[in-house]
Amino acid sequence: MRDFRMAVGNSLKGKVGEHAFFLQQIAEVTKIIEQKHAKQEYPLNTELDRLNYFFSAYLNTIQSLKDACQTAMGIDFSWVDISPTYGEFIFYCRNAATHDGYQLINAGKGKDNYIAGPLRRIDARGKVIEFDPPKEDILTLCLNLSGEALASIGQRLKREGDKIPVAEAAAFEKATEALMTSDFIPDEIKEMIQKNKEGIETSLKDAKNEVVPQILSAIALVEKFIADVSI
Repeated sequence: MRDFRMAVGNSLKGKVGEHAFFLQQIAEVTKIIEQKHAKQEYPLNTELDRLNYFFSAYLNTIQSLKDACQTAMGIDFSWVDISPTYGEFIFYCRNAATHDGYQLINAGKGKDNYIAGPLRRIDARGKVIEFDPPKEDILTLCLNLSGEALASIGQRLKREGDKIPVAEAAAFEKATEALMTSDFIPDEIKEMIQKNKEGIETSLKDAKNEVVPQILSAIALVEKFIADVSI
């Protein structure tokens, strides 16, 4: 379990990057829609489909970030914790997109596109759930949601990021054994690992958790993007 939590923690930076990628795609498609709308170049079916596809993937990245934070730090991290404003909406909205196949962005007003409610889905107990999405255009919604969610993740990492396990000499020894017997590792790499094994093990004994600073740096880049787009 410890090794698994460490691996999940190491992947968190990439998950932040994945989240940023789909947020950027939403911003780019929104800009294209605005430009085509200004030129009255219709229809916009292709762009609206792409916007829905990217938004569905975007929602899944938030789920991934939430789950990965819980696993890596060994904490409870509810939807309300990750986003007090949008947490309940994310939960229902993601389920509607993932499990029911909804094209959630279903309304437009001028150049802006929205999720019009109420949205309905059947929960695990067979009960019909009805909920209203925020009354914000989709880009504004995503920018605000990402800003709040990433800020919450950053705060938890600063408080509890030291709970993410770090590599130990024993883990390196185990990984080294696997590398040395792998058919996919060149002999010269194996020789280099064997030659520097003692030094690497010594450095691991004094290792500090560099995962958290790396994740926080990735979050800061996304927050800068949000600030630039919001201007």
